[in-house]
Amino acid sequence: MDKLARLLVRRLRHFARREARRVAVCNGLLEARIVDVDGHLLCRYSPAFDTTRLNGDPVRDGLWFQRNFGAWLVVPKANSNPSSDNGGEAGVTTEVGDKTLSARLLAFPQACRSVMAQDVMPDNDIDRLAYAVRLVDRAAAAPPISNIVAALVLARAVQSSGRSLREIVHTLVHMTPIITLHAPLDGFEREVLWLLEKSRLVPGGPYVIINSDHMFDDDHFDFVEGEPRKRLVVFPGAGVHRVTGNALRRRMISALSREAPILALVEKRSDIPALVRMAVDLSLETGKLDRRFVADLVEVLYPDTDIGILGLPPDPDARWLSLEDLVLAFRPGRHVRDVMHVLAGLIERNRGDAEKEDGDGKGSGSEPSTTSTEKASGSDEKPKASDSDSNSRWKKDKPSGAEVIQPEAPLKPGEIGHRPPQTVETLSGYGRAKDWALDLKADLEDYRASILTWSEMSTKLLLSGPPGTGKTTFARALCNSLQVPLVVTSVSTWLQGGHLNDVIDKMSKTFIEARAMAPAILFIDEIDGIGKRQPAERDYSDYWNALVNKALELLDGAVKNEGLIIVGATNRPDHIDEAIKRSGRLETHIEIPKPDVPTLAEILAHHLGDDVNELIREPVPGVEPEAKNGFSLKKIVADHLREEAESERNGATR
Repeated sequence: MDKLARLLVRRLRHFARREARRVAVCNGLLEARIVDVDGHLLCRYSPAFDTTRLNGDPVRDGLWFQRNFGAWLVVPKANSNPSSDNGGEAGVTTEVGDKTLSARLLAFPQACRSVMAQDVMPDNDIDRLAYAVRLVDRAAAAPPISNIVAALVLARAVQSSGRSLREIVHTLVHMTPIITLHAPLDGFEREVLWLLEKSRLVPGGPYVIINSDHMFDDDHFDFVEGEPRKRLVVFPGAGVHRVTGNALRRRMISALSREAPILALVEKRSDIPALVRMAVDLSLETGKLDRRFVADLVEVLYPDTDIGILGLPPDPDARWLSLEDLVLAFRPGRHVRDVMHVLAGLIERNRGDAEKEDGDGKGSGSEPSTTSTEKASGSDEKPKASDSDSNSRWKKDKPSGAEVIQPEAPLKPGEIGHRPPQTVETLSGYGRAKDWALDLKADLEDYRASILTWSEMSTKLLLSGPPGTGKTTFARALCNSLQVPLVVTSVSTWLQGGHLNDVIDKMSKTFIEARAMAPAILFIDEIDGIGKRQPAERDYSDYWNALVNKALELLDGAVKNEGLIIVGATNRPDHIDEAIKRSGRLETHIEIPKPDVPTLAEILAHHLGDDVNELIREPVPGVEPEAKNGFSLKKIVADHLREEAESERNGATR
């Protein structure tokens, strides 16, 4: 393993230890003091627990520490302290020299005050205080394996760039760079974005990630104004091709003018547009996994293992592995021999899946191709999809399953022979929903004329009512009235993915696809299928709570949903989480009742069109009544009402 890879792994572990110390100070397990040492301000930690029981054996002391204080390394909830038998609280202060900071930190309950640490030296010359602090470090949660894998891939990309680490750090810190990062590994985009947003692994981080798909105008940057972290505009994956030409140029200039770096993060090299390649300051690229990469990962996670005696997969086999496969195989506590066995099974599975998808046997015994579908480096044309573009059975570029309906053009003045499209203006029986739609139409015209901002408009609606009351019809009519595209989906379409990650991915892609066509209407049917957040003790609560939280995240925010009109439909409004119906989300709730007799007459007249005149015209002298001809609309309605009244009387008699 090279020096850069070791450095990145050490930084990840350092961040994990620092987070453990921070939580320990917040929970009163450690005391922190800022001291001045030769002009340098340092943070000195000391234990706030009894150290007299420590005997210098790291294994026994570690077990004793985990048993007694493991719960104190969990992030505390607001206005609460770790649970104890006695509910008392006491304050611990953090000091700078001899001055006490104003911030108060939660400490042990009164029951633990009798075992607070004493500044005494043990008989065996061990620095008991430093040794006790190291116990906190050892108890810290190890960095997630997915983060370690992503860090090793980043190190390999930096090494293959041919530039020194000093040059790269200077580019990241002292410039507003345009960076491209290409790694043909499924799941790599997600893990890199997590590292950029949640850690300081990359110089200048952590960053506020701004997805380029959400940048509709220059005002988008106001959404994160006041945020102390640096902003980073990301063009992820194939989403780079959602904006092209002048639109792409405007978004890049908008980001650079606000000193926000740009990152094009792709799994296929051909997804990088020529405009980005021409203006790039730092281009990082790495290939597929190989035997050396698996060996480096074993060295990090199993440092005492002799790699020479392990049956590591050779390069042709290792290239079938994805980042997700490594995370699945290298799990905490699993023996390294079991890891190798799982890797061998995953390689066979991926190779077999690729051969089955090829169908004609061309993939038999060959490694996955990375260049067969890529155009020349100067081409902007998006390549055709290929089964071999991905080295795992799960594909990231699946569509969301939503249906896109374009508005019907209104009839021109004097045009005849065509039925006019159904619009909100022609609907009957919708009451407040119709008023809301007409107000929205007027507001949309003002928005296009820059008179109103999107946040000043009412653009989110929850429609409820019994089945058959015309909720979907309302959405189609709204599409024709506003003359904007309609994206139709449902919760049942999202849930077809089955696995939680697949469902959440479909939800996100639906909103991304709708935003790409903004202004547009997103119609979500059966929205009650998301359900409500469940108590932790309920079965599958984690699954459903994650869905509700993702829905709240997607519905929230006036700026990131600018240009998007969201209409949710449900037959059971009481089964929807209350947070979904709060302000900023589906805040307008309108119930559509069953139509009454006058409304039914209007609906019937609308669908009959000009034929209604034939049914209600005055009788013509000399022409026999309709009843004698075998058909009478009045007679049909009268008979139906008579039967309904008779059945009600019979029911009352029983």
